[in-house]
Amino acid sequence: MTTDMVHTERTRIGWHPITLALVLVVALCLLRAGAILLMRRLWGTVDLEPSPRGSLFLLAVFLVGSVGLIGGGLFGLAGVSWERLGWRRDRLAREILRGFLAAIALGAIVVPFALVSVFVLGLKPPTGAAQPTLSLLGVAMSVFFGFFIASWMEENLFRGYLQPLLIERWGLWRAILAQAALFSAAHIGYAQAWPFFLLYFLTGIILGWLRGRNGSLVAPFIAHGLIG
Repeated sequence: MTTDMVHTERTRIGWHPITLALVLVVALCLLRAGAILLMRRLWGTVDLEPSPRGSLFLLAVFLVGSVGLIGGGLFGLAGVSWERLGWRRDRLAREILRGFLAAIALGAIVVPFALVSVFVLGLKPPTGAAQPTLSLLGVAMSVFFGFFIASWMEENLFRGYLQPLLIERWGLWRAILAQAALFSAAHIGYAQAWPFFLLYFLTGIILGWLRGRNGSLVAPFIAHGLIG
């Protein structure tokens, strides 16, 4: 496995890279909490139904989170490159295939886990995402949310930026476990029951392993987008 380091020199604003990464994680949590509160105020629910207004809401979240927070934070403040985050062209076809296979493996874990949690244990499922429907708009919103909001923000931040920084200090597997724990904790407000946080933790481990295996972010991005 490659460690694919994001070197720990100071960022463009003079902060240590890990400090900036943790600040961005907190900012992501606040953004998610704010989006959920706003959805409750606008629709009375945290389940985003397919509609023109819902589409505009997703676009706003994309501009603030994916472009502003992640793009501005990582490329602007941190000054990292696409390559350092793991966006590589080498072995691209293989990484895309690995992403699809990982999505199938994750689905085999996520779907039964979610069904048992909701229908057997009676737990409330995670909320705040675009609700999938058979309509063209519903499918488009689900794909947009999965890839360009959830996967883009979380893979770049947790697996692309934070994990290599932690590898430099703690080694591969402790770094994978640490970023997976932060990834799970970042879903506070999105999920309420502890089994779902365990599920996010396991998902973070698998996605972190995909990133650490050969340094590419393509496979975890695709896997996350497909199950997101």
